[in-house]
Amino acid sequence: MKKTNLIKAGLLIALGGALVACGGTASSETSTGSSASEFDTSKTIKTYTRDRTSGTRDGFFTGIGLEDAKTDNTPLVDGVVEVSSNGDMMTKVANDEYGIGYISLSTLSENDQIKGLKYDGVVPNEENVLSGDYELTRNFNYIKRATPRDEIRGELVDAYIAFMGTTEGKAIIEQEGGIVEYKSDDPTWESISSEYPVVSDSTVNVTISYGGSTSVKNTAIALAKAFQKLCAGTVSFSENFQGSGDAYKFTQGTEKDSTSAMDIAFASRDFKADSEPAAANTTGTLAIDAIVAIVNAKNPYAETTAKTLHDIYTGVITSWSEVLD
Repeated sequence: MKKTNLIKAGLLIALGGALVACGGTASSETSTGSSASEFDTSKTIKTYTRDRTSGTRDGFFTGIGLEDAKTDNTPLVDGVVEVSSNGDMMTKVANDEYGIGYISLSTLSENDQIKGLKYDGVVPNEENVLSGDYELTRNFNYIKRATPRDEIRGELVDAYIAFMGTTEGKAIIEQEGGIVEYKSDDPTWESISSEYPVVSDSTVNVTISYGGSTSVKNTAIALAKAFQKLCAGTVSFSENFQGSGDAYKFTQGTEKDSTSAMDIAFASRDFKADSEPAAANTTGTLAIDAIVAIVNAKNPYAETTAKTLHDIYTGVITSWSEVLD
């Protein structure tokens, strides 16, 4: 997806505050109004990371030049704490004044006890992602079953995917924080609905199973709720959002025929050609997103770099004094 073709999505998320970086200076006030002098810079930095199947983790460590840590904690500093989701990461850092972690930009505004850091001098917001200035980004992707579990369910999944690409669907994605590509020939749902007659069938009574990345959860659910209203029959969605690693596994991978199998799933990273060989025409891009390094709102640290994050997560930098004093 070419970022130059993207159109700025709705509300920009204002981040940052006073600048501070290695070799820079800290602000005298934190975002909560606390004096920077109240923050004990001698404290050890507590690092938090996502679980090893997370697309957010994949994108973060790829972006800061630490690819060996995408699925392995060995390269990371001793004592790093794994968390299970964006929500869990926000909770952990919100409760740890000396912690640092990373989350999806699309979820950043949900917790005012944390703050996002500038990355390589750039504020992480939609405007800067669209311009290409903010470079710590990744795709939100979907994948469906190669062979539907039944014909009706397969037709509904195809209709749901088509709805995602309409002007109405893209507006929902924007509202949920995703950054989408607009084209002059984007269809409205009304203009394509006749291609999916299953949506008009009042006798339909089907449950679609979906899940995958926690970063995409809110967007996928919002799209599902809007899609349900378009269906004449009874269409429900059963959700299981546990991480990007589940997306391939439960649609086309080892668990595609299990009781937890999914009809469509989402990943906040690209699918791996070697270990996740998706069937032709079963995947696509929903939106793009940024990954944001976060700290507790009481922490005066406001700006970081790829190298600094690399050094923090590998244990080269261990104390806040090394980036704040």
